Amino acid sequence: MSIYVPNISEIAVLKSILLQRAITIGLYVNSVIPDGSTLFATLTEMATGAGYGYAPIALENVIKESATPTAGMWTIMTNSAGKASAVYAAAAQSWVFLAPDVALLPTIYGVFGWARVLPFTAATQPIFPGDVLRQGAVCAQVCGVNVTSGSWAAGTAAGDLYIKNQVGVFVSGATLVDASKVTSTSEIKVLTAAPVAAGTGYAVGDRFLIGTGSGGVGRVTAIVEATGAVTAVELLSGGMNYTVATHATTAIDGAGNNALTVAVASLITSGPAVNVATLAGDSDRKLMFVESLTTPIPVTTLGQTVSYWPTLTMSTG
Repeated sequence: MSIYVPNISEIAVLKSILLQRAITIGLYVNSVIPDGSTLFATLTEMATGAGYGYAPIALENVIKESATPTAGMWTIMTNSAGKASAVYAAAAQSWVFLAPDVALLPTIYGVFGWARVLPFTAATQPIFPGDVLRQGAVCAQVCGVNVTSGSWAAGTAAGDLYIKNQVGVFVSGATLVDASKVTSTSEIKVLTAAPVAAGTGYAVGDRFLIGTGSGGVGRVTAIVEATGAVTAVELLSGGMNYTVATHATTAIDGAGNNALTVAVASLITSGPAVNVATLAGDSDRKLMFVESLTTPIPVTTLGQTVSYWPTLTMSTG
């Protein structure tokens, strides 16, 4: 049995991919027929370095939904074939070749795009998109987070970080520092699941502010149906300036009577160097797409230009 994904879902999938993966595009110079088994290592990238005109082009992971492409971002639209399509910028990206490029007499067979993925283990504190991570002088910015096992609270979270703007090479086994957490905040790390006082009138899914500190938000996950007394809660946001203690709450939504109290079990005490995880190695360049040229292009002339307009299109029919 086959399925068909409607346009609205195709658009949602494209948005998710492009927000979490900061794609870099480049040119490859070996003759291959790309298919589903093609890897980054299958392709030979055009030579780059000081004096060369060729260099990979990093694309921003910024999107909008519109019929008009915009500079510096992905524009998502439904194309003439009825498919969700993302077009980058308002004009093609270009490479202008210089003497070192021409001296190698390369032939361009196609364009490929990749994104960087950084594996991590033993993460003790949540990492969020936008955070700047460093390991000594090596640094990168987080685009997306994928926890595949463990938990932040237990200090066992492991998975992948989708990153951009990496400078330097991360090494295996070394501690990763979150440079975005630069002040002492006493953020809630663990909220005890069982409430101290149950209150009444609550429903599963109701959210509440956690008192005494600021910005802490919890959610009701289980109740006694007959009374709306809360039997379990979870943490949504750790906030700042909390203590390990029992805290009153204030309902954000729902009909709870504000008599619910909860226990903060432990805190994240952040500082200028917040150790958040251990790295499993340097980031990998994961191949996102390959597009072969209908006619390969030999590079033979100083100042020769090759242009490419990045476009990603979904197709389920």
